[in-house]
Amino acid sequence: MTGQKEKNKGKFRGLGLISLGWEIALPIFGGVILGFYMDRWLQTKYVFTLILLGFGIFTGYYNLYKRIELEMLRKKLHDEQKNKGDDQQ
Repeated sequence: MTGQKEKNKGKFRGLGLISLGWEIALPIFGGVILGFYMDRWLQTKYVFTLILLGFGIFTGYYNLYKRIELEMLRKKLHDEQKNKGDDQQ
């Protein structure tokens, strides 16, 4: 039974990487698209496009930082539980 769980876990591991890619890409492209339409609406050159591009880049990499921090915390918790289980045996 444990082998099946590990096999399924491996299948879905790639989805996490795809999700991570979208977490970076969506704020960047969303900022560019929103900035482009705001520039057209307000008849400015590329002011809002560049501002929202910078904000999108910051947001995307902040999401990456938080995801890495979360995964490190999960690994630490998993290791502590594993060590605690080994100590009880």
